[in-house]
Amino acid sequence: MNGTQRTRRRYAAIVAALAAAATWASGTPSAFAAPIPPPGTTDPGRGGPPTAHAGSMGGIHGWQAILIAIGAVLAGAVLAVLYDRARAARQDRVTAHVTRA
Repeated sequence: MNGTQRTRRRYAAIVAALAAAATWASGTPSAFAAPIPPPGTTDPGRGGPPTAHAGSMGGIHGWQAILIAIGAVLAGAVLAVLYDRARAARQDRVTAHVTRA
């Protein structure tokens, strides 16, 4: 097994781990959600009315959306560079060497 195959397998393992983590994280909010009492009632243990989550109050802020977009662009650029380097290393490069007789 040469270095390129080892690198490709390592990248494949990293991508698989990231995909598994993203799948697990997407189900986390509903699994750990806390019950909220109906409006108008207060829970004496909490000391006041429940506060609303940002998702139910109109979504995310603009700066958060911009950060998400920047992160997606940077991740795409890094993956594109890694893919290009792996592909270039795999190709057989033929070089012409000119010698004088």
